[in-house]
Amino acid sequence: MKPSDSVIVFSVSCACKIKAGDTIECGGETYKAVNVTDVAQRGETYLVETEGKSDGKSKARRANDSSGEEEV
Repeated sequence: MKPSDSVIVFSVSCACKIKAGDTIECGGETYKAVNVTDVAQRGETYLVETEGKSDGKSKARRANDSSGEEEV
């Protein structure tokens, strides 16, 4: 798995029989396949480009430190 901005690329065996539009679950997260490429057109490995998490949940952000103190 290789993250690149909001796109994540998975390398999977062709035995997974995945195609564009399918969903992938990895590490408890769900991803939607946008593009599937057969590496070297040998039917062995697919590179699956996804558009990131498709669960629609927002991430909590860390609150800014408003104490006014400088970290040393």
